[in-house]
Amino acid sequence: MTTKPIFVVDNGAYMSKSKMNTTDKSKIIPNCIMKSKFYPRRTFIADQIDNECPNKTSLYYQLPFQKGYLVDWNIQKQVWDYLFGKIPFKTTGLLMTEPCMNLNFIRETMDQIFFEEYEVASFARYDPATLSAYQYEQDMKSNYVLVIDSGFSFTHIVPFYQGRKLFDGMTRIDVGGKLLTNQLKSVISYRQLVVMNETYIINELKENICYVSLDFQEDMKKARLPLSENSNSLDYILPDYNEIKQGYVQSSSTSTFNGNIADSSKKNLTKQQQQIVRMNVERFTIPEILFRPSIIGIDQAGIAESIYNSVEQLPEHIRPSLYNNILLTGGNCLFPNFKERLENELRSMIKDDYPIRITLPENPITYALNAGVTLTNSSDYINYCVTKREYDEHGVSICHRKFTDNP
Repeated sequence: MTTKPIFVVDNGAYMSKSKMNTTDKSKIIPNCIMKSKFYPRRTFIADQIDNECPNKTSLYYQLPFQKGYLVDWNIQKQVWDYLFGKIPFKTTGLLMTEPCMNLNFIRETMDQIFFEEYEVASFARYDPATLSAYQYEQDMKSNYVLVIDSGFSFTHIVPFYQGRKLFDGMTRIDVGGKLLTNQLKSVISYRQLVVMNETYIINELKENICYVSLDFQEDMKKARLPLSENSNSLDYILPDYNEIKQGYVQSSSTSTFNGNIADSSKKNLTKQQQQIVRMNVERFTIPEILFRPSIIGIDQAGIAESIYNSVEQLPEHIRPSLYNNILLTGGNCLFPNFKERLENELRSMIKDDYPIRITLPENPITYALNAGVTLTNSSDYINYCVTKREYDEHGVSICHRKFTDNP
């Protein structure tokens, strides 16, 4: 059977991941438009900022998503127009993700835009957790899966049984990558260097050097030691986009002298010109917010405790199966030690005879995207999408009926 071309888009609040179901090549672009003070008359859409803007300091972001919901359709349509390019949608279908717990009027607007403006041949709309659960069940041959989706705006905990959400156990934590980056900007600006306008640079710093602590109190003790004994402290060189195009960790060898006075003075001059941020406790206290939101005043449980509370809301006989099938997705899961810390905390909470198996995909950012590709290539995909003909006959009501039935 010949596979019909379907364009799959995981439309995240920060990054848009896309792929044609007939190819292996995926595309990841920022889901926003940006302006730079160095190019005031130019608007950069999506990855134009990487390819056409040499200086990324003080970027002004215009995001279509606010607090996890799509609210600015004008910005979003600019990104979609750029992303779709010349895709012949009259003969090509589209699978698009939506946020968990999305609002009905946003869903209906999305359905109308794709069928009436883009005139797609077919359309399907599911949240990333549902697609991830579908892929996991295909790979692991399991009826149960507990999806932890920790992304830009929120962290969602969604239990599934045979592809169906168990709504009693669904939980949302108001902590995501955006909050962590903003908190890091605030801390650095208060202690060292004003970087409140440098979202792009500080987000890059966060992704490069932050990690989840396996023993928070022990790491705090190490952070109080003198620099010569402190393994946590390091200097991060911020990019200036003239000589330094990307931030990096300064190695200890750069401060050593090789006996050449001219070279040494050159190094000192270079060091004076560099903007250096010393990272110490910030490296692990920022990701700690995922596990203890209360440290910055958010009155919610952390990820491990929320998982426990979520599973405890469900019948006792299925709890061991959920703990044994935990799937991590989303960019925050890439912090070093994230999986290990989660496993340690869960082990201390649940019964000793309950098994724990946590799966961290090779790339948790594109896991839902690849799951969508798997779904579109399945023989029964026609049951999960709405064709243009069906939409013309029944309107948005058929979208509501089909897309609330999960794969």
